[in-house]
Amino acid sequence: MSLAFAFGLAIVLSALLVFLVRRHAVLRGMLDQPNARSSHSVATPRGGGLGVVLAFLIMVALTIRASFGLEEVCAIVAVLLVAAIGWVDDHGGAPVRAKLAVHLIAGALILPLVSTLQLMGPPFLACAAWWVFWTVAAINVVNFMDGIDGIIGLQTLIFGFYVALIGKSHSTAQVAGLALAGASIGFLFWNWTPSRIFLGDVGSGALGVIIVVLGLLLMRDGKIGLVVAFAPLVPLFLDATLTLVARVRRRERLSEAHRTHLYQRLANGGLGHARVAIGFGACSVCCALAAARFPSAGILLLMGLLTPCLIAWVVFNSWLVGSTISGASSS
Repeated sequence: MSLAFAFGLAIVLSALLVFLVRRHAVLRGMLDQPNARSSHSVATPRGGGLGVVLAFLIMVALTIRASFGLEEVCAIVAVLLVAAIGWVDDHGGAPVRAKLAVHLIAGALILPLVSTLQLMGPPFLACAAWWVFWTVAAINVVNFMDGIDGIIGLQTLIFGFYVALIGKSHSTAQVAGLALAGASIGFLFWNWTPSRIFLGDVGSGALGVIIVVLGLLLMRDGKIGLVVAFAPLVPLFLDATLTLVARVRRRERLSEAHRTHLYQRLANGGLGHARVAIGFGACSVCCALAAARFPSAGILLLMGLLTPCLIAWVVFNSWLVGSTISGASSS
């Protein structure tokens, strides 16, 4: 099967599976109801991420020529476990401890893949703990940032293309990257504003694991570092991290729903979902181009990516504060 055909098939398969999931969600009453902390105004089905994940896994299985090794099997099991607990949560709620346990197990299942990069040096426990943490963090970042139409679908589309372009020809990384990009396009057909279905926990959680797996595959392919492998996701992780720090400083309960992320405030402040999603996508593309241009820059690349993103974050936050003050004064 050619990669171009597989990519096109991933788009069609994802769109079809999301359609079927949407029908199931409507019939079962799996709807996200709008409230004061949400960014949508009508009840919307959730769980569409199941179609994305299934399309991704099916296309990877059909396209990869070499047989799966233990590390790939463990990675797939990790994705399926997180998707399963997310699907349960989308149907009415799963205990927080159960979800955390599954996320930690998924992080542990990634370690065989990490070992193929020869990153598990003498401080074995420290290295293993980092990758388990990174996996759990990615799961939660995708979940935190999945608050407006199209933003995560566009981010995973860009990241999938990035992995496919940087990875070796016909490698596992390239195939998986194209599968993710295609599945993301199929989902965006349903999720672009106005959204007709949301990812749900089944999608946000599993995509977090998939992101880590693809980054590791890319590192194995190109002998590149962590920063280059995950560079397109810098805007996503930066917004999530800065918002978390701000909430901790305000002593807010982190388990409570909110809409204080920069992307949420921009979307609800007048820019709308599409413009904000495209804006974050443009930032991701810039980060990807910088990483592709300077693949050996390492920490300097990270500083170069973070600096303009931080400046943009401060500028837009200042604009939002100014708009709020101006609105309050005029009223």
